[in-house]
Amino acid sequence: MSLVFGLGTLFTHSSSYAQADLKATIAALQRRYAAVDSIRADFRQTYRAPGIDQTESGTLYMKKLGLMRWEYRDPEIKLFVADGRDTYLYTPEDRQVLVQRFSAADLHSTPLEFLLGQGDISRSFDASWEPDAVSKAAGSILLRLTPRSAEADYAYVVIDCDRISYDINRIVIHERTGNTSEFVLSNLKTNVKVDSKQFQFKIPKGVEVIRLDEK
Repeated sequence: MSLVFGLGTLFTHSSSYAQADLKATIAALQRRYAAVDSIRADFRQTYRAPGIDQTESGTLYMKKLGLMRWEYRDPEIKLFVADGRDTYLYTPEDRQVLVQRFSAADLHSTPLEFLLGQGDISRSFDASWEPDAVSKAAGSILLRLTPRSAEADYAYVVIDCDRISYDINRIVIHERTGNTSEFVLSNLKTNVKVDSKQFQFKIPKGVEVIRLDEK
């Protein structure tokens, strides 16, 4: 066998193995989160755009179907609640609440759906290994998921997950403009008991209410 033929065979087999390994990883990630009903985690959220590098942190709770609670503590206290029908963003310092319609179906259009195992990764995304980033956690793997739908609000998302447990450590959303939103998760716990009242929000008296989807 010639050297050229041997190298060609090696590269072809390596590519096949890589693709098989990628498919196995996607399937394992899907199985991991399909079994998740609720999560609790500490988060650090960073938004980057030209001239902007803004980081916030706190604790999040999520539960099927489409229930979320994000408790921001630093640098400003805020509360974001999704109750399955609407979202509420409450900023106590501004005495203001932003309200917008948001159902469980709307969660399918966001990369956060991975955390609750909603949707089919292989059907909704073209998957590949992420070539342009380095994992910030030891023993992690990086995946790039590009939405197949032209209606998606973002270009692609990078998933950083543990190569053994497949717990998601980080999600980076790359917008079509080049801006990014990064969510780093720590102390992640799944299928935790979360009181349903955590996902209910009562608008405080005397605050300004702005309904974003009103015409």
